[in-house]
Amino acid sequence: MCGIFGVLHPERDYAEGMAAMRAFLRHRGPDGEGIERLPTAWLGHQRLTIIDLSDSGAQPMWDPERRACITFNGEIYNYRELRRECLDEGMTFRSTSDTEVILNQFLLRGEQAFRRLNGIFAFCLFDARSGHYWLARDPMGVKPLYYAERGREIFFSSELKALARTGLLEPDVDPAALQAYLQLDFVPAPMSILRGVRKLREGFLLRVTPDGPRMPSRFSTLPEAVEAHAASYGEDVEEYGRLVTEAVRRQLVADVPVGVFLSGGIDSSTIAKVATEVTGSPIETFSIGFEDPSFDESRWFREVAGAIGSRHHMEILGAQALLDLLPRMPQVACEPLADGSIFPTYLLCRFARSRVKVILSGDGADELFGGYPTYQAAVRSGPLGRMPPAWGRALARVAHATIPVSYDNFSFDFKVKKTLAGLHPDPILRNERWLGSFAPEELPDLMPAYDPAHQRELESMLHEPADAARGAGPLERLLRTDQRFYLQDGVLVKVDRASMANSLEVRVPFLDPDMVAFARSLPADRKVSGGGFKKIMKSWIAGRIPEAVLRRPKKGFGTPLGKWFRSELRDLVGDVLSPSRMKRLGFFNPASVERLVLDHWSGRRDNRKLIFNLLAFALWHETLGDGTPPGFPPPGAGA
Repeated sequence: MCGIFGVLHPERDYAEGMAAMRAFLRHRGPDGEGIERLPTAWLGHQRLTIIDLSDSGAQPMWDPERRACITFNGEIYNYRELRRECLDEGMTFRSTSDTEVILNQFLLRGEQAFRRLNGIFAFCLFDARSGHYWLARDPMGVKPLYYAERGREIFFSSELKALARTGLLEPDVDPAALQAYLQLDFVPAPMSILRGVRKLREGFLLRVTPDGPRMPSRFSTLPEAVEAHAASYGEDVEEYGRLVTEAVRRQLVADVPVGVFLSGGIDSSTIAKVATEVTGSPIETFSIGFEDPSFDESRWFREVAGAIGSRHHMEILGAQALLDLLPRMPQVACEPLADGSIFPTYLLCRFARSRVKVILSGDGADELFGGYPTYQAAVRSGPLGRMPPAWGRALARVAHATIPVSYDNFSFDFKVKKTLAGLHPDPILRNERWLGSFAPEELPDLMPAYDPAHQRELESMLHEPADAARGAGPLERLLRTDQRFYLQDGVLVKVDRASMANSLEVRVPFLDPDMVAFARSLPADRKVSGGGFKKIMKSWIAGRIPEAVLRRPKKGFGTPLGKWFRSELRDLVGDVLSPSRMKRLGFFNPASVERLVLDHWSGRRDNRKLIFNLLAFALWHETLGDGTPPGFPPPGAGA
């Protein structure tokens, strides 16, 4: 993993500006750095050495004949096979890195080479023969890539802060993105929270010619439509096992130590068990637990680690360890992200980095194989799911009046009230209400600049992946939506920022392209059926990990924010969300925010998600600053 950045078709000298961007990305690659001045661009790189630790793997990298140059973030897991193809075609290599494989594949096959890459990546590649540039992002959007246009100039970076906090552009919040964030808890691509900055979509290319950029186009070959499925259940179980084993085998390749995150759930336990079988020796596994029993899962990862014989490393944390992180999390997250699990994820990454440089994670399995309770609720909601939203809100008010508030993780009252308040006849929108924070009808009171046109745009966007999955049933439509939004723009953003802030590479075997294509081909009842989740995953792993792990209820990687907002974090919440500061911030109705806070403090409502959503945005906004460092012209100035 690395950090990449640059300016295409610059209209001034950006030597100092490139150095400023590099400083904001140093955490992503502290092992090396490079800036290359091309005739029509500046390309920059911060290196985290994983494959080919020598200087031969340094970037930006040219091929020997200087026909192409690349700055690349990520890993190509099939680089050895692609390298052999290049050698057979007479290509030469000066390194053993996967970066040089991309260059040679491109020189042989042009844009078609990108379809052959099995990995997680974002890169900018320059073809000196045509004068064209390609910005590309991997098919599942694991690695980030932001870009902005200013006249003919195009700026790109792995993280938004390298653009927004270097004086490169006016740090102006995009009202449509903010409106989406308040509902989803993240900013969905291709939006970014700042006006004029875009995130390249997953599996897309942006080709930039001397005349300027073309519209982004898809290069990914991952299937969208659902085809007829003829395999038996037993054949599917066997194929799943083969695919997960091959994905783990590929992703264990590195020239540095590799470990596995272990939560004690099915997903991470599967990866850890397979890694142990593939290597034939105990794997390093890492977990963190909490003193609060409502959030602690140490029993489960101890049990799995003992069963598979891993060399397990565990750290038990008190509240203070997480509380100390809050002031710096908005800067780590780069964009507003209202996911409280970023705190323990950051601490877990920091803990693992003390021993290894690469980690395998179980992320993605829930969205591929139906692991969230919301999927079961969606499948079985029946008439309740078709209830008009106003009726659901009325029932939610009754629940608020009759069911006592609990601040435990996934408490009964939280699930009941969230379910009722989120009822909507459209299953896609219902799912987003269950997962997110503010409902659309709550926004006009909260947000004076609320715009119904932005709402229509967001709802249309949310339907795109489901509509593209032609022939898909209700469950698969929800899964595609969550793969495109909740996974890509929420879960993977959290993991990328938390890991790279600690210079740790996290790999995701479940998002191997072959595994994704297989999961998308499965009938719904091989994922969710009979009250159970991830049916095919459980069938394969049964007998390989403790039976109790298969039966345990789903539990997220949560933090006790609901309790803390009334105790340890009460003063911070009261200060950051105070009427005076909300008035200065200018985006929200101070009285509405104050009411949310007071209801939570009094115990009348559990507003933890709403408060954290607003708190994360407000703290993030304070990190923007308004200074312009050397190397970049003031916003609005000419070249």
